[in-house]
Amino acid sequence: MTRLFRSMSVVILVVMLISLIAVASPVTAQEPKPLEGKTIRLLYNADPYAFATQKILADLEGASGAKIILDVQPYDAQHQKILLNSQSAESAYDLVAVDIVWMGEFGAANALAPLDDYIAKSGIDLKDFPEAMLQGAQYEGKQMGMPFQPHPEILWYRKDLFEAKGIKPPETTDELLAAAKAFHDPDNGFYGIGWNGQRGQALGQQMAHFYSAFGQHPFDAEMMPTLDTPDAIRAANYALELMKYSPPDILNMAWDERARLYAQGKTPMIYEWAARAFMIEDPEILKNTGFIASPHAPDMPALTPMGEWSLCMPANVKDKDTAWTFLKWMTDCSQLKALSIAGNGGMPRYCIMRDPELMVLYPAFAAVDKMASDGLLQMWMRPQIPEWPVLADTYGTVFHEMLAGSLTAEEAVKKMQETMVTVMTEAGYYD
Repeated sequence: MTRLFRSMSVVILVVMLISLIAVASPVTAQEPKPLEGKTIRLLYNADPYAFATQKILADLEGASGAKIILDVQPYDAQHQKILLNSQSAESAYDLVAVDIVWMGEFGAANALAPLDDYIAKSGIDLKDFPEAMLQGAQYEGKQMGMPFQPHPEILWYRKDLFEAKGIKPPETTDELLAAAKAFHDPDNGFYGIGWNGQRGQALGQQMAHFYSAFGQHPFDAEMMPTLDTPDAIRAANYALELMKYSPPDILNMAWDERARLYAQGKTPMIYEWAARAFMIEDPEILKNTGFIASPHAPDMPALTPMGEWSLCMPANVKDKDTAWTFLKWMTDCSQLKALSIAGNGGMPRYCIMRDPELMVLYPAFAAVDKMASDGLLQMWMRPQIPEWPVLADTYGTVFHEMLAGSLTAEEAVKKMQETMVTVMTEAGYYD
């Protein structure tokens, strides 16, 4: 019986592996190859979707018929390459991945080609894309890209640890602070909360999200900065309170560091991108992880801040029809599912979020699906203007000074306001 059981187990395992390979394949061999004989050049940044693409590149080439040349760059280098590429007579890339916070800058510079006409003729079901994700890839009402890797910043928390202490998952900033205080045990290397405190873009984006948690928009209807208000001071003080329950290296902590802190079991909760849940390698921690919307101030509505990488066509692409054909093919549910199985936790379409197999692999999908359906996904805290990089860097430097003890909350928000009024004035926003 034992030998028979082992033999049957081997057969079952082989069948499961064959099934998984079949699912991971972008398209079946019988389907037509839409880009037979073409060469497609892609510029991606070093993010999970790029690593997943590298992993199944041969499969993607076999299914599409194209030779795919993939250039993967760090974040800042990606931004610079897209700008430099836009100044050439002919683009070196057919498609580029664009952070939505660059959309205003690239849109104003005419660096990207609008996709509206192609979309209208394609028959793509735009209702399969959450509205907030489509909006993230727009500039002045034009669709400049297709959502490729959305990044809602949510709260990861340890369900087992919260239950053991009888603490409910925090919905508000006050509840989060109370929970962080209850768990904080630095003498034993356990910390109440992890978040982005690193100077520059990491803290800059985090502070933009904290402002939104307290209902504070960065600009008014006339694009005058609104960074020095009572709610802005509340957001600044919230960051200062978080410091009390954070690791000692919090001022050097960015996206991956906070995820590792959680994955190593050194904190019960972190602010983190939903798509980075793959970094939790311990199955026990993953099983006991809950994913919920980012906490909001008690007197403010719930929301979840959004980041996003979109797949875009440079304006100076020579063969736009071929570039669009690949873009449409690459953002089809089949290819997106193959990327998910290869390790990418992005969720740009409902067909991915609601796929039963993928929901098992990525427990955050169901949570993000609900946030999208409830209208919680928001992007207004990351205005799509050319000055966003300056705003984010200002957030990230001024508030780093505050967290380091050089400025009070009141001084920090005042400095934010003065700096951005100067920036916006010099940019010609006001008569």
